[in-house]
Amino acid sequence: MHLESIGVVVPTFNEANHLPKLLTDLQRLGFTQICIVDANSSDETVHIAKEFGIFYFTSTVKNKAVQLNIGANKMKTEYFLFLHADVRIINQKADFLIDCLKLEDFCFGNFKLAFDSNHWFLKLNEKFSYFKTGAFQFGDQGLLVKSELFKKVGGYNESMPFMEGNDLIRRLRKKNKFEKMNGTLLVSARKYEEVGVYRLQFSYFLIYFLTRLGIKQSFVKKLFKRVFS
Repeated sequence: MHLESIGVVVPTFNEANHLPKLLTDLQRLGFTQICIVDANSSDETVHIAKEFGIFYFTSTVKNKAVQLNIGANKMKTEYFLFLHADVRIINQKADFLIDCLKLEDFCFGNFKLAFDSNHWFLKLNEKFSYFKTGAFQFGDQGLLVKSELFKKVGGYNESMPFMEGNDLIRRLRKKNKFEKMNGTLLVSARKYEEVGVYRLQFSYFLIYFLTRLGIKQSFVKKLFKRVFS
């Protein structure tokens, strides 16, 4: 097994400040099949993708589910690795990924998290990403999944403007084994700093529970405009 069997898909919108760091990490680890799916950025995002020599595609809408599905349809690899643009891969080697691919029954898995902040609450929050409980699995933890399985469950739900990662993992794990990988993603705390750590986390809890209760996401999005800005 080797990294050429993994197609990395990154949805972007004005990520010029973060994208170079992620792409540097990916190429340092040895990934060769990398693409961004850009939602009409007004900054240098696409130019950066060209400079790094990776594939880039466009989306007419700013919607991670739509963008991720576009990337999955373009990448012809055995596995997909979905990542947000504002993360870093802490691991110095890709051994943890190869180890997953070598598992006979590996279907899908995601990363543990670390925040680029020393705030005590975020340090506590990191620990919840170590668990496999469905309530703690979200898109910022990335997702490594067999392409065949991804397509079998229908990919990301494009009607969901948020919570698309949690929804996909719930569907995947109904009949498939879920792995928590030994890799760690360093995640930007920019949104917490902008909105406020406690306010944002409380908002996330409410968004999660309202969505699980079946409340329309369009209504939830209106309630939490600042979170989704």
